[in-house]
This record gives sequence, C-alpha cells and structure tokens, in this order.
Amino acid sequence: MAFSIQYKQLFRIDILHRFFLDKGSVRFDSMSETEQLRQLKEYDSRFILDIVPSEDTMDRLNGHSLLLKRNSTGFTIWYKEAVEGHNQPSVALDDNLFLTFLVRIKDPLFYNYTELILENAGKLFYLSNRKPDTEISSFPLLDKADMDHPVDDKFILSADGMKKEKVQSRLKGGVNYFGVIRIFMKGDKNSLHITDTQGKAVSPAKKFILAFQNRSTIWRYIYNTPQQVKPADDLLLENGNPRILVTKKIHPLTRSGFISLKLDKDELPNPTVSMIKPDQSTHKIFSEIYM
Repeated sequence: MAFSIQYKQLFRIDILHRFFLDKGSVRFDSMSETEQLRQLKEYDSRFILDIVPSEDTMDRLNGHSLLLKRNSTGFTIWYKEAVEGHNQPSVALDDNLFLTFLVRIKDPLFYNYTELILENAGKLFYLSNRKPDTEISSFPLLDKADMDHPVDDKFILSADGMKKEKVQSRLKGGVNYFGVIRIFMKGDKNSLHITDTQGKAVSPAKKFILAFQNRSTIWRYIYNTPQQVKPADDLLLENGNPRILVTKKIHPLTRSGFISLKLDKDELPNPTVSMIKPDQSTHKIFSEIYM
C-alpha cells in the first residue's frame, strides 16, 4: 500500500507596507479587489526586509519536518502531516516549541518612508504571539490580523530585553537587524495558538500580519524666485519666506499614485523618499522639493 507525503500550512506571516500598497491618498484596504491585486502584483516584501531563520530554528525546522517558504508578501511554515492525517504533524510540536526569524533591513530608505521614530533606528523590535519576560505587561502581541494595527515603536524591546535577545538569537554585530519574529506553538491567548490541545495544527492555519504604516510628512517646496500665495492655495509661506512654501497639512508618501496640490493654477510635483528632513525643534518631518 502506497502512502503519499502531504504538507499542510502551519502558520503564515504577511508583511504588508502601505508605502508600496497605498496609492497616493487612496488606502490599500479601501480599494476594490481588482485594484488590490494590481498593487500586490508590483509588491515584493523581499526587497524591503530579509527574513532568515535563526541557527536554532534551522535545527528545529529540520528536526520537526517543517518547511519555510518565502513569497512576495511574507512567508509560510508548512508541516508534514502524519500518515493518519487529520492535521496531525508527523513530528509532535511541543507547546513551548518556538521558531525565531531574524528580520534585517534591505532597503536603506526604509526609515524614510516608514512611520517609525527615526531616533529608534537600530533598536530591536520583537514581534511574537507571546510577551517576553523582560517586558512590561502592556507589551504588545502580534495578534491583529489586519492593516489597521501597524508595527509601531511599542514593539521595541527594553535595554535588558535587547541584551538578552542578542545572546539568545546570536545576533551578529554589524548586521542591520530590524528585529525578530518569534512564534510559539501556544501563544498568550487561545486565539494565537498554532496547535490545539491535542497537538494538531489549528485549521484554518493562523495568519499574522506585519503591517507597516507609510510616513506622512510636510512637503516643502523651495523656489529660486519669490512666489505669490493665495488663501485658496494648498501651500503657505514658511516663516514668511516667499521662496520657501510648505503644505498646510501632512501628506502620505507612497510609491505609486499622485496627490494633487496646486499653487494658483500650477500642479505641483510630489516628493521622492530619497531625502527627508526632521526638525528637532518642532518634531516635524519635511520632504523637500526643489523647484
């Protein structure tokens, strides 16, 4: 009698970034399904962040007949189903078994277009379905499977937590780590469990979303000659200087789409993300466009 080897999805991590998925002021989750598919076709998280299993996790994947598959929107972990089936892994997955994935920044402009505090660049983010024992009780869990709960600076480990994690995950110096993703078979909530009380894989497989908010900035237009600004225009003089105009409000940075801003009858260009200018005195961030 022949037996076929079947792999099933254990859990899934989607990495979604609004800078690439939104279109101007149009948010990705407000688009039609056709528009979303068009945006996703041009999206690949592998150019933004690199996901690498830790050394210990590589051993755990091999020892538990688990497979890692990377794709444009993130990655999935698959388990080999036992002969008897019924979502039973061929190798038992202990409740305290966890898998750690190191997250490294690949795009040097990541912090330019991501809504995170610039001064926190270089600190370690911890994304997990269990709170680490070094952190306060309100430390956030990776438990919201939607884009309205983006990764923010609350996920940064404390100094003690970072010190412990660098040792535990064997993080190498000089590498541009963003943080770690750590998934336990049993999370801090029942809704975050990967396996049930019988050790079977939860069905449907648990999905986690790492959503990143795109940065919004004040757009600063720098002219060679003085400009006339009317009340109906979308800009105003910065500190009364007729050669430096700024938008009346912040606007989101996106790779695609266009936000219409006008000075009299002139349509103004949108900025790139190659340069942003934080103002320490006002805590505002500007995108500059030379006209």
